Amino acid sequence: MSAYLVIEATPADAERFGEYERQSLPLVIKYGGEPLARDTDTLPIERDDRPAIGVIIKFPDKRAVQAYFDSPEYAPLRAFRQTFTQARALVIED
Repeated sequence: MSAYLVIEATPADAERFGEYERQSLPLVIKYGGEPLARDTDTLPIERDDRPAIGVIIKFPDKRAVQAYFDSPEYAPLRAFRQTFTQARALVIED
C-alpha cells in the first residue's frame, strides 16, 4: 500500500522555506518519496484558515514516511523549518 504525506505549511520567510525545500527533497527521494503536488493557492473547505502551501508526497508505505521523518539527516532540517513555519501533516494509506 502506498502512503501519502499531506502537508499544510505557512512559512514566515519564503526564502528560508525555499532553502528548506531544496535541502529536504533529496532526503524525500532517498526514503522512497515522490512529490505529487505543491499548491500555493489551496482551496479551504470546512475551515476558515488557508495554508500558504499544500504538498502531497507519495511514499511506499507509512513506515517509509516515518523513517524519513525520524531520520538523523532530516532532524536538523525539521528543526530549521520549525523556526519560521507553521505546519501540519497527515499520512494517509491506500
